[in-house]
Amino acid sequence: MNSTFDSENLPRTPENRDTLIALSRMMDHWSKELYRRRNHDESKVPPWKFLPLPDTLEAWESERPKLLKLFEEHIYGAVPPPPDKLEVRLLAEKHGALGGLAYRREYRIYCKMNDGRCHDFDMLLYTPENVSGDVPVFVGLNFDGNQANTPDDDVLLTRGADHVAKHWWRNSETTDDKRFIKLESWNFVETIRRGYAAATVNFGEIFPDNPFGFAKSIYTLFKSPGELADLPEPPAEPRNYGAISAWAWGLSRMLDALENISGVDAAQAAVLGHSRLGKAALWAGVNDQRFKLVISNNSGCMGASPACRVYGERPGHLAYLQRFWFTDKFIEYACREEFLPVDQHQLIALIAPRCAYVASSNEDHGADFYGEFLSAKAAAKVWKLYGFEDTLPDDFPELGKSVGNMVKYHCKVGTHSITAADWLHYYDCADKLFKR
Repeated sequence: MNSTFDSENLPRTPENRDTLIALSRMMDHWSKELYRRRNHDESKVPPWKFLPLPDTLEAWESERPKLLKLFEEHIYGAVPPPPDKLEVRLLAEKHGALGGLAYRREYRIYCKMNDGRCHDFDMLLYTPENVSGDVPVFVGLNFDGNQANTPDDDVLLTRGADHVAKHWWRNSETTDDKRFIKLESWNFVETIRRGYAAATVNFGEIFPDNPFGFAKSIYTLFKSPGELADLPEPPAEPRNYGAISAWAWGLSRMLDALENISGVDAAQAAVLGHSRLGKAALWAGVNDQRFKLVISNNSGCMGASPACRVYGERPGHLAYLQRFWFTDKFIEYACREEFLPVDQHQLIALIAPRCAYVASSNEDHGADFYGEFLSAKAAAKVWKLYGFEDTLPDDFPELGKSVGNMVKYHCKVGTHSITAADWLHYYDCADKLFKR
């Protein structure tokens, strides 16, 4: 193995690990207080209302690019353009994976610029072993690494950073004991049995999830080292970009690669994510219309739940703890969310007329499961403008039941998680959408 490849394989952990731990400890007191103040009592939600959506298709088509710009400026930042070149290298393959069901491939995706800059990340792909032709694909990012989400014991370890115990930010090297810990999250065996392909990348290889992540992220393709600095001296100009847009960018690059890989029908692609990665999946789906099904699983605040509904996690919490996910302008709305020029039902509406699926868990008060339902229901008005007549019901649905057509929703019994129960609904939705 050459030295260039050896250097590529180095873990993407910050050099200033001790600084991150010190920052975490410094912020811990206030973070606990912010979360203590969260409202989980429906009777204490003050009066609020959704921002209006247009009444005609012509008005909506005119409004759509304006809304997209507002989300870019005030919350997520613009998703960067594609790289000048994209190259894909096969690292490993195995027939008969997942107990004989699947053909497994591991790829390194190189995103290259004409000036020599490059960023790469590793994609794990499963396709059905004994199916002829190309099949639809679920595309998404993962926590803890590709090796954590599969029962196969020989998948490469992620280079993305892992947690240090009792601290928020991923800032230590992943070790071999971090296998098999997220098997339900990607549910690969059942995905293959249902006849789908699945492709995933560890989110930390695209943007390491800590305040110093800019310097080891895809933004190195587009920004100078000085622009990507953070502490102790922040950049001279306010940042108009953040981690969520980086993760969304990575999802689109995965789809670029999948368009040229055998066994995958990239024209029938679903993008999905859980929690912060649900926010990224929504933003990717809004910006990349090649994704025909966009799935938000417990994405919560600044995902599917309304920002202006004072319930669960609020913009101020995220602006304090995870400011690097968003633009610098977003902090202006900490505890002032009523001044945001957009809200999350409009984000969901930007997916129309493609299929949007919002999912919640009934014990996940932080992500505001009822608010997520309300956002999806409000957004469904736009699908009606495109001629889809059914909308979500007025009443909150029975737990575990999927409702809707092109805007779908379910709330499972459980905590903040993505499980096999969620995936069953996603397969059923994809079956209908892709006419399986």
